[in-house]
Amino acid sequence: MEELRSTEALDNEIRNEARKRVNKVLESARENARTLKAGVEKKLADAVAEAERQSSVRLDLYRKNIDASIPLEKGRYLVSFIYDSVMDAVNAYLASIGEDRRLAIVTSLVERSKPFLQGKELEATVVGFNLAAAKAMLKKQLGTAVVACSSGEAHLLADEGLAGLQFREGILLKAKDASVNCRLTLDEKMKEILDEKSFELSSTLFGGRLPE
Repeated sequence: MEELRSTEALDNEIRNEARKRVNKVLESARENARTLKAGVEKKLADAVAEAERQSSVRLDLYRKNIDASIPLEKGRYLVSFIYDSVMDAVNAYLASIGEDRRLAIVTSLVERSKPFLQGKELEATVVGFNLAAAKAMLKKQLGTAVVACSSGEAHLLADEGLAGLQFREGILLKAKDASVNCRLTLDEKMKEILDEKSFELSSTLFGGRLPE
């Protein structure tokens, strides 16, 4: 009987010791878990703060870039708006005067080119205009110097055409010996006018006050 009690006491002692060890292990695990959680929360908070800081930096940079680009974009838009408005007015004017007067504009270019064409045998390509009317004009201005005259397509003028101009009309003169090439076109005349009178045209179009 005494031996049974001794065995029971030993068993209880072992259980109590095991319970203490388990509790100690559990407490250590809980402490490690608390430490790990605190570390994770700090890293998470630091990561959030860094992300917010970087986002703020990027946002500030974006704002600065936008603020810097606005005047430039506004300037580009203004230039484009003025140019488009001038070209609308030019196209409307050329449409209103009719083909005969547009041919007269090209005639003035032919007259101005005469000093460079003297003594040359010329081949003419007429684009956009009535071929018979253009031939008659060339004969009157250049006489027998023009030895050939034919019609050409608008694409012949497109490569060096004035942006926005709706009238691809003109005469291409080429010397048979290839010494002279003349582009006598509405594009060239309008480029010349815009180069010389762009401010006056813009100012007139907008009533003396350019848009801001």
